[in-house]
Amino acid sequence: MAESNQQPTDNTGLTDFEEDTLAFFDAIYFEELASAAASAPIQEDDNKKRLLRHIKGHVDARQKKLRETIRRRRQKLLQLVSHPTIIMTRDKFSFVLGVLLIMIIEFVLLVHPAQMGQLYTALLLPLMMARYIIYRADLYHYFMYDFCYYAQIMQLIQMHKYPDDIRLAKAMFSIANGPLVLAVAMWRNSLVFHSLDKMTSIFIHILPALVMFSQRWQDHISKKKFPLFEDMDGTVVTALVDFWWNPFLYYVIWQTLYLIKTEIVSKKKLEYNTSIMTSLRWMLRKKTSASYKFLSRFGEHNQLPTFVCIQAAYTLATFLLCPLLWHSIWLHSIYISVIFMIALANGASYYFHVFAKQYVKEVGKLVVEEKNDNAANSSKSH
Repeated sequence: MAESNQQPTDNTGLTDFEEDTLAFFDAIYFEELASAAASAPIQEDDNKKRLLRHIKGHVDARQKKLRETIRRRRQKLLQLVSHPTIIMTRDKFSFVLGVLLIMIIEFVLLVHPAQMGQLYTALLLPLMMARYIIYRADLYHYFMYDFCYYAQIMQLIQMHKYPDDIRLAKAMFSIANGPLVLAVAMWRNSLVFHSLDKMTSIFIHILPALVMFSQRWQDHISKKKFPLFEDMDGTVVTALVDFWWNPFLYYVIWQTLYLIKTEIVSKKKLEYNTSIMTSLRWMLRKKTSASYKFLSRFGEHNQLPTFVCIQAAYTLATFLLCPLLWHSIWLHSIYISVIFMIALANGASYYFHVFAKQYVKEVGKLVVEEKNDNAANSSKSH
């Protein structure tokens, strides 16, 4: 335990970056030291308590310094990215990129439908990495345990591992064209081209349906044959098993894993940090909301089982149309087009009713602040 008396290195004369780095590793070092001291076989309890208090003082001091450094750096970064020119340039670039992405998806879907899976995979990985980084910073990262993200993993497995498994393809068809794509209407996803967050939400809810559309109908598209309705390739019972029972089993697997994660593995963490957002917490965040009252219909202590049951019933209901979509390219095309128009209408509402007012207000405020700062600086120089 001789190491317990070691003092932090004097950081005088170092650059800000070097000092911040040392503060970070010092905090880690003292935390490990405190853990080792707590489990050390020290006979005298008083000596052990004094040692732990001594180490804890160093840990608290270093952590406080590190938090202050992070806060200061974050303020500088926010000031930089909040400049009106940077905001407008970023939004213009994002808008152009979003429109180009829609054009590329349309081109691949209509001209090279067999490559739709490759395009989906190429887009999914960077978008999910960006979403995790952003959501982790905002404590929204538990949203990424939701069913729609589990479905992305299933989609990758179906495409790249079992592309010839017809039962898995039909199950994924139901998942992609059922609860996943209908979430666009349920959660009011918006086609807002300049917003990475909103475009990512559109991506994870619509693109799997387009991937399954291309898998199902790529031969018809290449041969330019579009029958109104194809004969069913089995009985009603087999259709229910393929498009209703099998996909629901995959849903039950996800729900079980989700409850194990949130109610057992991370239960204490979520209880300790109530700022971490989950789907249930999001719906219950306002006691005056319709969702809170609906989920509390059987008592506040039954909100979780009520939520689980409602989700399951909703998921089962969304599977009902999928056998018809599988057997009609026309019905499937109209179905996806309607979902896309809903997303487009939501985006139009956002642009004209929300974004326009906020954008003008925020950018105008920043411009005024910049003018005031420039005027203050010029008056000082005189």
